[in-house]
Amino acid sequence: MGSLDIFTFGESMIRLSSPIGQRIETVQALDLRIGGTESNLSIALARLGRKVAWTSVLPTNPLGQRLARELNWHGVDTSAVTWVDNARMGVYFLDTGSTPRATQVLYDRKDSAVALSTPDQIDMEPADRTRILHLTGITVAIGAGCAQTCQQLIDRAKKAGATFTFDVNYRSLLWSPEEAREGLSPFCEQADILFCGREDAETIWGVTGSPEEVVQEMYRRFQSEITITTLGGDGAIIRMPDGSLRRTPSVEVDIIDPVGAGDAFAAGFLHGFLEGDLEKSLEYAPAMAALKMTISGDLAIINPAELDAIVNRQQRGIIR
Repeated sequence: MGSLDIFTFGESMIRLSSPIGQRIETVQALDLRIGGTESNLSIALARLGRKVAWTSVLPTNPLGQRLARELNWHGVDTSAVTWVDNARMGVYFLDTGSTPRATQVLYDRKDSAVALSTPDQIDMEPADRTRILHLTGITVAIGAGCAQTCQQLIDRAKKAGATFTFDVNYRSLLWSPEEAREGLSPFCEQADILFCGREDAETIWGVTGSPEEVVQEMYRRFQSEITITTLGGDGAIIRMPDGSLRRTPSVEVDIIDPVGAGDAFAAGFLHGFLEGDLEKSLEYAPAMAALKMTISGDLAIINPAELDAIVNRQQRGIIR
């Protein structure tokens, strides 16, 4: 049994967002947070009491230090992070919308320290002692060296007996559907647990149909023991290890900030999986996603008591 529950590798960025009702073009002050799909998941699980390590390549400047300190504060081990001088950190801007105006995302992440990294820069030792290695398609997309690092981490983690979980997380600003299909399919084929949104399945692989048909086709293609198709506001459908299909309905929520809800969903599912209870996974995942959306920023700043309270209310049929 590994000394870590979860080990992740990826890019985390500085998030600068406009207040609701203001535009990036005219705003006088921006709210500074951190965000990144792997670090979002890491923080969510660490706050639920899991032993989590996250690694990346960070610049030795105040932005890199801010990010690492915040991860540490939430309980994430960053001791494997590589620090480099004269490098940059990715930034993304949120032009925050509200119905009917959508939120717009502007990235400034090209040539970040981790995007330019090579496998020899990464401390891979935690992969030898983790129960789960979690990676995402975003990391595969940001640089050839990152994709190579992901593959080497998978090889080490699987050799040590770890479960490999992969979240497709397609980003059209990083690559085309054709590039994503070529780049992501080998990782999907290796995943023990595969997360993929219904829209991503259609955009990248042309998979369409009912939720049941989509999840079955994704299983047919990649043979992951657990295949999860997320459905946005309609919850998710999961193909379980015994071949049965299960639906997880979404939890009613007054949305404050939807960014990071998918990462929180994955964190909730893996929290139950680590307990050895997939029934709990089906309850924790939508509850975590809903709780995240009540919090401004990317991070699911949630404790176990809050999660259990939502699950208990759902079990009793109390929506709000």
